[in-house]
Amino acid sequence: MVNSTITFGLQSGQQDSTWADIRDLWLELEEMNFDHLWVYDHYLPTGTNDIDVPVLDSWSLLAALSQIVKTPRLGTLVTSNTFRHPVTLAKMITSLDHISNGRAILGIGAGWHKPEHTAYAIPFSTPKDRIERLDETIQIIKQLWSNKRTTISGKHFKIDNAPFEPKTVQKPHPPILIGGGGEKHTLRIVAKHADDWNWNLNGTINDYKRKLDILNQHCAAVSRDPNEIKLSLNVDFLVDNDDNRIESALRVNADVMKKSIEEVKACSMVGSPEVVRSKIQSYVDLGVTSFIFSLRNPFGVKSTDQMPNKEPRPLRYHATMSDVRRLCQYVLPHFRN
Repeated sequence: MVNSTITFGLQSGQQDSTWADIRDLWLELEEMNFDHLWVYDHYLPTGTNDIDVPVLDSWSLLAALSQIVKTPRLGTLVTSNTFRHPVTLAKMITSLDHISNGRAILGIGAGWHKPEHTAYAIPFSTPKDRIERLDETIQIIKQLWSNKRTTISGKHFKIDNAPFEPKTVQKPHPPILIGGGGEKHTLRIVAKHADDWNWNLNGTINDYKRKLDILNQHCAAVSRDPNEIKLSLNVDFLVDNDDNRIESALRVNADVMKKSIEEVKACSMVGSPEVVRSKIQSYVDLGVTSFIFSLRNPFGVKSTDQMPNKEPRPLRYHATMSDVRRLCQYVLPHFRN
């Protein structure tokens, strides 16, 4: 791991939300002292059976939010590499880095949500091909950020003697977070390029240990010290002493995810403050230094611990602002003091 400081962030998926919803949420989150805040990068909503709800653009939101929240780092968890040309993406991140005075993070992945690609006729090729494109994209962006002129002739992209100004505020460049857990291809790209590897916690701690071992092998293959790569997790969570609510949430999510309740418990941080603290500590012991908690609408400041009554409901039971407040009051101080 890069350092032993534990940081905490929150990802607010911006589906079914207005600008005012997200603005007010982020203002409250900044007051809660989150170290980094994230949006997701989708054209269609995820985790719901209603695809007609609004979804605001990720990078436009971050530029606007950077002028309202002044302290947290800002990023996408994660940018879909299939949506934009590498030069366009590099320019967007560079612009955000200037607008935010050096707080931008490039979170990026190969792209996975096929329905939005189908709906908008965005090419969606094989996983191997998408990983190759991701590899080329990151190579191009890093060179644009570093070189006076960039020339690359790859399988997917060709850049010919291209200038790129301005450079980023952060030196040598904004942190590059690569999301994903694919052991053959994605972790190889992490070993080559990532400043931060983020895994969306969807397995057991033994699954994570195995992936760490494989990442170390990929690092050895490219002669890279794995300790240079920060480890982060994106996690679903609920913090509550109400056993009935916790069990209800686990049953709903187990049914949707086609897993047992015990399997859902293993791949989320759900339970009393003591249980959630213990789960965080188990990953800290493995070298994880950054935790990003996932929040979905309804996340208004008056939201309750109940599932929304409107139809169609979200497919999964998500945390509310009440959970966030309990997280900040009873869990995070244990790691910050």
